[in-house]
Amino acid sequence: MRILASSSLLIFSTLFTGAVYASQTCSGNWTNTNTIRDKIDLGDGITMTTSINKGSLTSQNSKQQGIGACTNVTISYPDGTFRSFYVCARRGENGVFVDHGGMKPKAKNGTWNVDKGTGTGDYKNLSAKGSYKIKLIDDAVAMGTFEGKCKY
Repeated sequence: MRILASSSLLIFSTLFTGAVYASQTCSGNWTNTNTIRDKIDLGDGITMTTSINKGSLTSQNSKQQGIGACTNVTISYPDGTFRSFYVCARRGENGVFVDHGGMKPKAKNGTWNVDKGTGTGDYKNLSAKGSYKIKLIDDAVAMGTFEGKCKY
């Protein structure tokens, strides 16, 4: 009976640990500094702004930490709303990870994704998704937070 109970506990612990390892909460902070920016007036009150930024991403609970660059495209509409898209590539301690996402018109938070197989080293098998919040932003610098689920 004791062996059966120990075996059951061992199996449960192994399954539970595997589930936690397979998908974990990941969160942290990001910052970007604008290096190049171009705004195009498309007419009828619509503009497209493109930018290239250098920045960093830090996390206390995941391997997603690194420095690198992002490119952004923002379409602004006459009613004051906008839609944005981005892609970033950052070098961590043991590889490069790539995330992409954006923000829909009238949304309070943006979404981000890391597609499995788009990174190298420690990030080769990383897949992740979540949301981000912009905390501070001006023409030169943006800062915010991110949270989501990551699988390594």
